Amino acid sequence: AVVSTQSGHYGRAVSKKSLDLELVHRRWGPKGSVQVSASHTTTTKELVTLQFEGSHLDKKDTFGKSDPFFEIYRVTGGHEALVKRSEVIYNNLNPRWRQIEMSSSQLCACDENAVIKIKVYDYDEASAPDLIGHCTTTLKEMKKIKKEIIQWDLINPKKQGKKRNYKNSGVLKILQCISVKTFSFLDYVSAGLQLNCMVAFDFTASNGHPNTPASLHHLNAQGVNQYTMAWSSIGQVLQDYDWDKMFPAYGFGGALPPNNQVSFEFALNANPQDPNCAGIEGVIQAYQMALQNVALSGPTNCAPIMRTATRYANACATTPNGGQGYLILLILTDGQFTDLNQCVQAIQQASTSPISIIIVGVGNADFSNMEYLDGDKNSHTRGRDIVQFVPFNKYAHTPPLLARELLAELPGQVEKYFSAKKIPPIGKKLH
Repeated sequence: AVVSTQSGHYGRAVSKKSLDLELVHRRWGPKGSVQVSASHTTTTKELVTLQFEGSHLDKKDTFGKSDPFFEIYRVTGGHEALVKRSEVIYNNLNPRWRQIEMSSSQLCACDENAVIKIKVYDYDEASAPDLIGHCTTTLKEMKKIKKEIIQWDLINPKKQGKKRNYKNSGVLKILQCISVKTFSFLDYVSAGLQLNCMVAFDFTASNGHPNTPASLHHLNAQGVNQYTMAWSSIGQVLQDYDWDKMFPAYGFGGALPPNNQVSFEFALNANPQDPNCAGIEGVIQAYQMALQNVALSGPTNCAPIMRTATRYANACATTPNGGQGYLILLILTDGQFTDLNQCVQAIQQASTSPISIIIVGVGNADFSNMEYLDGDKNSHTRGRDIVQFVPFNKYAHTPPLLARELLAELPGQVEKYFSAKKIPPIGKKLH
């Protein structure tokens, strides 16, 4: 079934707080409806950590006990929205589930007094789960765990209606409720966060000689190629956040004059003491100059530039005037990294530093190991996910979409860094 997503529906949902939309199957017509609820959240959020355990849950399985899991729902205007589901604990009537984390905006729209419903189910692989029981609470009540025992009777409405002396179908107890104030990306930017951008161009031979029209480094009559297009698209967005509009620009995998020594982190402007270039055009000019002087070579080793960027990020974490700094490393490459294991180690080490790594794949090569580095698709990295990868050709004709796709995760990565370090925006307090 499909439902129309015209912009008018969004406006009506926001203005009316809820909106019923008909689900229509392309072949078989009306197939029910879906209700869209809209609620406003404040800018002050908390990261909430919860842990629950159940006791004396009802036995639901014929040849075993129960396989319980729970779901947490935010209740708004009588409507329930699922916000979290726990893992299943098999064959256990007294389960203790793992800790779960969510923002207070997800949990209760930042309203401590908003109703939260918790439903405990028995998992069934062959059919829909069976309700063991449910209870309602609020974030304000759960926070009382510091001073008193908080637990609730799990009520099964069907059993309650049939049994005169029905008490409950088990008990749900909260073991932990920890809330830490968090701030948004805009909170940090508004308080003066200085974003810096470093860019690195792939100078390996697999790109093809720049004088060859088929080369990815070949410049057309306007001095443009896929590398400059990708940099310009993203740089146009990043420069609005970069406080001094000066971009450290590097190349990797090129053979430098006069001895043709291969380098994996050379300054495009040939000034290793000051690799900064003024603005987007300054980077492009330095890149064009490097193409004339640096021979393409290889291999495609990228761990060195990642480590250099991490050192730079740590040095810029605190600005000279006492402000906050964060670095974005943009890597433009035509193929897979040959030092993948070293890159994974470099990313793991960088995950505790104020840095995000954006990788753009240029050309039609196999970029499968780039997907491996992207923390969204694999959990090989410990700590914070700081890598985002996008193939340029997918968005070559829509540069604004390329920038949006690559920068979509940046706000969350910035928020998670400062939250993990317990660093509030300048002028704000955590508690």
